[in-house]
Amino acid sequence: MDLLSISCNERAEILKHYGVSEEQVKEDVELIKSWKQKQPHLPENTSDDFIARVLLRNKFRVERTKEKLDNYYTLRGYHDALVRDFENIVPSKHFIQSIFSTHLPLPKLTPNYERVIIMKLINTDIEVYDMLELIKLDLAVTEVTMQYDGSIGVRYVIDFGGFTLRHLAKWNPLLLNKHVTLIEKAYSCRIMGFHCINVPDFATNILGLLKIVLRAKIYDKLKINSSLESLYEVIPKECLPSEYGGSCSNIPSLLKKWDEVFQNHRNFFVENYKNVSMEHLRTADLDKSDSFGPDGTFKRLTID
Repeated sequence: MDLLSISCNERAEILKHYGVSEEQVKEDVELIKSWKQKQPHLPENTSDDFIARVLLRNKFRVERTKEKLDNYYTLRGYHDALVRDFENIVPSKHFIQSIFSTHLPLPKLTPNYERVIIMKLINTDIEVYDMLELIKLDLAVTEVTMQYDGSIGVRYVIDFGGFTLRHLAKWNPLLLNKHVTLIEKAYSCRIMGFHCINVPDFATNILGLLKIVLRAKIYDKLKINSSLESLYEVIPKECLPSEYGGSCSNIPSLLKKWDEVFQNHRNFFVENYKNVSMEHLRTADLDKSDSFGPDGTFKRLTID
């Protein structure tokens, strides 16, 4: 897919970075396929390309990739409510641009071969702000990028423009924790950093909640950028859209292209929803460790 394609040179440099060759990748894919054939609970329709992308997301470590493949099918089934009806998240004419927010992967990789994703409010109306729908939109985009993206990881730019305490009060720590669990454990997403811009004066409230939800290693990757100049030190201008002083198209144009991508993947979402672990066929006991995240409920967040 053009919006997530990487050049042959970028691919070669990524493999060089990890010290592997295309031939080694093919051999590892065959090893994993052989292992997978002995796992009756896992679906059979896993492509070689998909396995290779999971390998990449796990630094070409075979055993870790086996674990994450199992997680992909198992956790999506376990957290069914978060991955259901991706094809119906938003109106058909604007699939990736929901009524209140967007989650936009940018086409140009950083010099370190990272994919930049912009998250920002489109409509600041608190009445339409819905945390569950926001998470489902994020996971739907992640599902598509996992099918095609050859980057080494993701670097988020979170634009808090228009975000208020009333929006923050709708954040649900339990949902956020499950969201992060799926992103890391099921989708093998390598989070390279979070860059927060246009941060409001109640930033300490936001950081306090995120500190509860995120693992320490991930929380330490959260940075507040007080200016675009400080953002450019990590993400060059040429990787950003014009709204942030960059030369990589503009947000409305990119959203229009992604609308087409998601329209073309509606059937994929319907079919892939059924593509989960068949737990009644699992031959070994399932270890419900931290991969599954917490159960239970959180009370509504109270903001002083």
